[in-house]
Amino acid sequence: MVTRPLAYNLIRLAMGSIHSTPRGIDRIDFGYVSSLLETWPADVRGVLPTLLGMRAFPRDQILRGRDRLARLWREETLPSEDPGIRTLIQRMETPEAPYPRFTKRGVLPDITGLKRLGHLLLEEGISFGTPVRALPEGTIYLDVGHFGLTFPGAMRWLRDRPDVIPVFMIHDAIPLEFPHLVAEDTVRAHARLMDIAARYAQRLIVPTHAAGEEIGRALRARGAAPIPINAIPLPIDDLFSPSVLPHAQLCAHPYFVITGAIEPRKNHDVLLQVWRRLVGNMGEHAPFLVIAGSPGHASEKTLAAVLGEPALRQKIVFTQGLSSPALAQVMAGARALLMPSLAEGFGLPPAEALALGTPAVLSDIPAHREAVGQHGCFLPAMDVDAWHSSVKALIPPEGAAQARARAASYTPRRWADYFGAVTETLHQLDA
Repeated sequence: MVTRPLAYNLIRLAMGSIHSTPRGIDRIDFGYVSSLLETWPADVRGVLPTLLGMRAFPRDQILRGRDRLARLWREETLPSEDPGIRTLIQRMETPEAPYPRFTKRGVLPDITGLKRLGHLLLEEGISFGTPVRALPEGTIYLDVGHFGLTFPGAMRWLRDRPDVIPVFMIHDAIPLEFPHLVAEDTVRAHARLMDIAARYAQRLIVPTHAAGEEIGRALRARGAAPIPINAIPLPIDDLFSPSVLPHAQLCAHPYFVITGAIEPRKNHDVLLQVWRRLVGNMGEHAPFLVIAGSPGHASEKTLAAVLGEPALRQKIVFTQGLSSPALAQVMAGARALLMPSLAEGFGLPPAEALALGTPAVLSDIPAHREAVGQHGCFLPAMDVDAWHSSVKALIPPEGAAQARARAASYTPRRWADYFGAVTETLHQLDA
């Protein structure tokens, strides 16, 4: 079978450099470009907007940029050196210590972010690549990061290249299905994404069948012609494995963890209600709740609730900007990963936790069922009593040990298997 040349959208990875650490979807994007660079047998080029329009960059230049990005993200830093872990230890050992300053993880860079972006893009001098019109005939254009799909101008070049085959990954249709859970500009951006997919996409990759059904509805509402949709469950990085040792100082204090942006969709409120009960009944012997994530849309209510209640301040600790190795170590030592989300396209944290051998207690929604199957403990998202009972049962060491024994049977999908499925999907373009 002849393998087509491939052009990959690098916008999310380039913009990801403005932050010191990646989010889960950034790791997926990074894994995609790494797999392509290392295994795709035909030509691979990266596509980015420049002052001269959309341009394509060669494989060796992308490879060097990828390695620089890994260094900028501190992915090679030892967890013990991560400032986020030091913050957690300080808060647990000295609950009266002041909270750190919260910063929202924005799309636009600050001065530090601009310096990091400049380091990534300009280390070898200014380069404008080659025009996308010079891409080989029949090139596959792959975009998995969403950023390129929300800016109509970034796709206009496809009008002049009808021979190019656009393949998009769309993570979910949450902003359109649940607009009350996200910011208004996110709803507008997602609508543009669907408009562009309806116009250009020849095939879609989605993380779950549930997400695929929602995306299909959105496309049909736009009058799009039927587009093949391939549901391929997301992979888990190798650094999330049972070989990760918990941090001894963290484990001296029983704790649970919830990861991801602090926003209404993640449903932190149900856990705040649980911890009010735990602290009311157990006092200083209540476990900690670690909230690992940056403030997002409408996060003020959650932050104010914790900061305004002395009892919660003693037992709920925040950290943000953890490197991937540090996040894995925090998850590894937790009694359980808690994820009461109201909506997800997949939900990486439960799968990452289970890959470490840490139990996952999560909301009973279709995407979660697909992501971890029978290995999760599923609860109604808004049932405070059920969440309280489940958390309470995991506090004693014997309860935690039993849950870990069940979690040990989980086998995550790794990158080699995942990208094999992606490759098969791309080869179907010639079928």
